[in-house]
Amino acid sequence: MFDLERLLRTGLVSHVDWHETIGSTSDRALELAARDDVPLPLVVVAERQSRGRGRGSNQWWAGSGALTFSLVLAAEPAQLAPQHRPQVALVAGLALCESLAELHPAALWQVKWPNDVYVRGGKIAGILCESVPGWPERMVVGIGVNVNNSLAAAPAELQSTARALVDESRRVSDLTDVLATLLDRIDFRWRQLLDSGWETLAPAYRERCLLAGKTVKLQVGNERIVGRARGIDDSGALVLYTEAGERRFLAGSVEAWSD
Repeated sequence: MFDLERLLRTGLVSHVDWHETIGSTSDRALELAARDDVPLPLVVVAERQSRGRGRGSNQWWAGSGALTFSLVLAAEPAQLAPQHRPQVALVAGLALCESLAELHPAALWQVKWPNDVYVRGGKIAGILCESVPGWPERMVVGIGVNVNNSLAAAPAELQSTARALVDESRRVSDLTDVLATLLDRIDFRWRQLLDSGWETLAPAYRERCLLAGKTVKLQVGNERIVGRARGIDDSGALVLYTEAGERRFLAGSVEAWSD
């Protein structure tokens, strides 16, 4: 059970929309964000999510004890130009890494461009950023983190590729504490992005970049690209050395990577 009053007392959000069970926190967040009377920022959080969405047609597995929430943020174009909106997923990924490192410092937490967090070669968290129709200044940042949902209870096909905080730290975490830690770090990095731009966050991201130095297979629309990743540039683009030369990508789906 979440301590909603404690979350509000942090001052990090203006409203908490809590559900014991919901299909998708992001669907609910999109619904609320389309109203003109909602206080922002707001967070939609659920004890259980049954239809969590990932990128494309993917679904996010969220067993009992997972942390699933969606944050509604707003920034005018003068603060965050439309072409820079993909940087929000990078900011969220960096903030998640830093928060998990605070909760369990012994592990190496890394970001897989553009929207996943990894530890020991497995995925522990995913991020999905979406625009709000009719509200160009608003966006929904949906986040799923495997916290207390041990992978022992996960579908067999996920047990070798996914990770959970409880399995790494060997202890059960208070979900309110974890959410408050994540919101605090997201707020810090979000303000940095609006005040100073991605260039100020890029060095910290590069330190945790999972793909740097790896051979990456990237799907961009109907094109499949293979190249050696240099890392992330100051715009947030993934830089690949390919047979055709150096190329930069602001969006795409990483299908595989190797040393």
